[in-house]
Amino acid sequence: MSLNRKPPQRFLARAGVTAALTAAGMVGFAAPSPAVPHDPGFPFSPTLTRLVPTSCSAIIDAVTVRQEKAGTFGVRVNVTQTGENCSDWKVAVRFKNLDTGYADGQQHRVVNGVVQDTVDGVIVGFGTAPGVGRVEARIVALDSNNREMEQISGTATFTLN
Repeated sequence: MSLNRKPPQRFLARAGVTAALTAAGMVGFAAPSPAVPHDPGFPFSPTLTRLVPTSCSAIIDAVTVRQEKAGTFGVRVNVTQTGENCSDWKVAVRFKNLDTGYADGQQHRVVNGVVQDTVDGVIVGFGTAPGVGRVEARIVALDSNNREMEQISGTATFTLN
């Protein structure tokens, strides 16, 4: 009995093509997800925070919301707050335009797990207008003195047209 052997060159060529395709696929997983304002609800990773000194904690889920004006985005924030004697605190959206370097953000008060002063539950305004380009944004929890609380911030990287 003999085995059919393929010449080594064919094997090496196939292995090279397979490796190249695998590497390209892995790079796609590692790179930021390209979202455009037309994409509905580009998600942030969840934000987890502990409201010190109370026995409260919160999970903040957020998604981008398309805006009519170019270079702007809105953020729909959903807060799940647990614990007792929870005081008021703030949630902030902070961004940096990776193409221009412009950075800004805005914050809103959270009362009993509800984000205040939003438009239909969406954070919008000057602090969500990084301009056209690649944007890195994060969700931050702040105490009443505007200091960051203990947290793991949710982040998102997307492109605005």
